[in-house]
Amino acid sequence: MINEQCLVGSEAIFPTVHRNSESDLSRNDSPAEKITKVSGPFPKSTLASAPEKKRCAPAIACVLAGFYASVERNLAVLEILEVEKVRDQTRINTLKANNAHLKKLAQERASGLSLPDWKRRLPADTKRAFTFLGFASTPDAKAFTFRLGHETADAALSAAKGPTDYLSALMRKLGIRDVAFVTEFTDSKSIENHPLHVHGVARIPEGVSIQSIEELLAPKQRLKLAQPIKGFRKRGKNEAVSVTELQTPGAWVTYTGKEIDFTAHRLQSGPDYASRSATLAGRELYEAMRVWLRS
Repeated sequence: MINEQCLVGSEAIFPTVHRNSESDLSRNDSPAEKITKVSGPFPKSTLASAPEKKRCAPAIACVLAGFYASVERNLAVLEILEVEKVRDQTRINTLKANNAHLKKLAQERASGLSLPDWKRRLPADTKRAFTFLGFASTPDAKAFTFRLGHETADAALSAAKGPTDYLSALMRKLGIRDVAFVTEFTDSKSIENHPLHVHGVARIPEGVSIQSIEELLAPKQRLKLAQPIKGFRKRGKNEAVSVTELQTPGAWVTYTGKEIDFTAHRLQSGPDYASRSATLAGRELYEAMRVWLRS
């Protein structure tokens, strides 16, 4: 059970960061101001460099995207309320005030953050977070965890193009083409099941069953066959395949990234993968949010 939630409803309130003046994302972009040093007998004028902006870490990305998503939901409701014959003006006013408040909170949290161009300078972990968040909002997108049988995991780890390429090819074989995922190693001493598994977001076609995914990625352990299959062995609630509705995308982003550095070190390669459709959804979310924050 995931307890952490980054995406917020329109009624949620986050702690406010108090500042002496109105937040403005562009204020740190102004030229450095000239100051005078008074040390010594001959004062000198020099340029004071602007404070360096902080990178937008995945946790902050979740919060900002959550504010933006809440405002977008409110706007959708407002569109309906505005055209009703009997206008609920009280509710309209409340939603507009709520949107203004959410935007102010978002701008305060974004103040001092670096929100660069998506393609050239956005850090990989931030891009991954927005990809998951953006793709999670597409129709039929679901959260998933795929455990791997020993044979599948070993083949992925020894694949010439790396495990993420190998596993994405298997998913395409199943018909799962719109997907974003991270590979993860469990921190466990048990060797009964392979430690490599996959967390992600995907649009899984209706014809793709849980059983068909299991048969390809995590077949049941069959050690008594002439050619034994070490496969996957269920223990307790540790299902081979889990597909669930995305109730809290931000929390899912946080959960899927918890072992990202450890896994990257183990693999000595990138532990994540995103289809073109997932990447596009993430980029659209990021760029729309940037425009909103600066408007």
